[in-house]
Amino acid sequence: MRRGNSKVRKLLAEAGFQDIHMFPHTRFSKDLHFLSLSFDGFASLGTKICLFQIKSNCKPSRAIQEQMAKASESSGAYLLWFDVVDREGVKVYNG
Repeated sequence: MRRGNSKVRKLLAEAGFQDIHMFPHTRFSKDLHFLSLSFDGFASLGTKICLFQIKSNCKPSRAIQEQMAKASESSGAYLLWFDVVDREGVKVYNG
């Protein structure tokens, strides 16, 4: 988990995101819920907020991708899902 978090933090910083905060979390509890979605942290990009979920070797289902897209459109926030696979790098899915 720490390795994945550091990879995502580096990726976000390289993309220009600021104020990157990750919540201490466990497998069964998340600290941030937004429009029935759970997130592991948040960051800012200019005046927009970005909420993100970090998983290891877990791609979001089609239903979650659609739900993220609707929530992003209605709120104006960036919603990102990071799939961290050790030997393949980080895959990013956005809503």
